[in-house]
Amino acid sequence: MKRKKRIIKPKAKIFLFLLLFLISLVGYRIILHQTESELVTQKVGSDLENNHSTVVNSIQKQLEQFALKDKRITKIIQNIEEYPSEILEMLVRNIDMTDYVLDFLNKKGQVYADTIGKVTKGEYPLLLQYDKRWGYGIYGDNVIAVNGCGPTVLSMVIAGLTGRNDITPYKIANDAKKKGYYKEGSGTSWRFMTNGVKEYGIRGIEISLNQSIMVRELKKGHPIVCSMRKGDFTTTGHFILLVGIQEGKFIVRDPNSKERSQKLWSYETLQGQIRNLWSFQIDG
Repeated sequence: MKRKKRIIKPKAKIFLFLLLFLISLVGYRIILHQTESELVTQKVGSDLENNHSTVVNSIQKQLEQFALKDKRITKIIQNIEEYPSEILEMLVRNIDMTDYVLDFLNKKGQVYADTIGKVTKGEYPLLLQYDKRWGYGIYGDNVIAVNGCGPTVLSMVIAGLTGRNDITPYKIANDAKKKGYYKEGSGTSWRFMTNGVKEYGIRGIEISLNQSIMVRELKKGHPIVCSMRKGDFTTTGHFILLVGIQEGKFIVRDPNSKERSQKLWSYETLQGQIRNLWSFQIDG
């Protein structure tokens, strides 16, 4: 008995053809997507490398000019590819960091002091993020020299208000990180200026950006921390401390600059650069 030959109807042929076509198309798109993803990853990696190289090359030219006056900078130039670009960018804006940067590669991650030195209650010492005693310590995803403006200004506040010298920028940075007041990519949270400082025996109060209010607070002996936007003090974000009034202008403690801390600053100059501000006093 002859077996009947199976006949595929035209509609079924069309359906089968479409099904095979769709399977092939999906497979092709998956392979294409994987290839594109690999290319994008390679391109992003390449762009980052190119951007880093461009930044480093620009910085190197500036450092070569500084090296004409300070031969120590030649050593930094010789090892320039080993330094993070943030450190190099800070150096060209603040050549006072030279000693810090010279030891950076060997001392990163190390902390060398558990006090800030001699303190007089009522006086606010200028503490610097890049002080070698704590500036190599890690805060979040970078060193205190880069990320630690918030902890450093608060260390000054605590020293002046309480007379304590054992609350270093590194200790405050550790506390802020452990308690969730450090935000990756943006630094110390504003909440630390109010909620986070209570354990040090001080109270932070958010105040208005108003010249009369600021002068009044300072005359009461209440230092003011300012969060700054891009301007004279920073290219991204920064905290500075106001500690008094002289000749009608504000006395500033900038944790990232001795030079800026030696100047008096008018309200008109600061006003447009201040994002937020808090005054501090003894709690209780």
